[in-house]
Amino acid sequence: MLKKVWFSFVPALIWLLFIVVGSFMSTSNVPKIAVSDKGIHFIFYAIFAFLLYFPLRVNTKRSFTFVTTSVLVLLVGLALGAVVELIQHYFIIGRFGEYLDIVANTIGLLVGLLISEIYKRKAVL
Repeated sequence: MLKKVWFSFVPALIWLLFIVVGSFMSTSNVPKIAVSDKGIHFIFYAIFAFLLYFPLRVNTKRSFTFVTTSVLVLLVGLALGAVVELIQHYFIIGRFGEYLDIVANTIGLLVGLLISEIYKRKAVL
């Protein structure tokens, strides 16, 4: 049962909501932590890639290849990151969209994909 939930889209959707809510909060409501802003973007999007990877690669009726899965995860992650940055820049008071955030998101997505594939091969899923 737990494996079914873990390899479903539920964890990725919950994490997506976490990213969106955190991204749209006022900076005064965001807790201060000792990690840089770009580091947070990297970590959040690496986790998102990991969580989105498995339902696409392992738990679909039509198993996708690593390349297809990677393209889908990158497209979704890049679109999410770009839309979030645009909304922050134009609509959220006290928040500003930055190109370097999108770069950190992209690097996080790529690292998350690589970790996911290594984990899949080691775990023989």
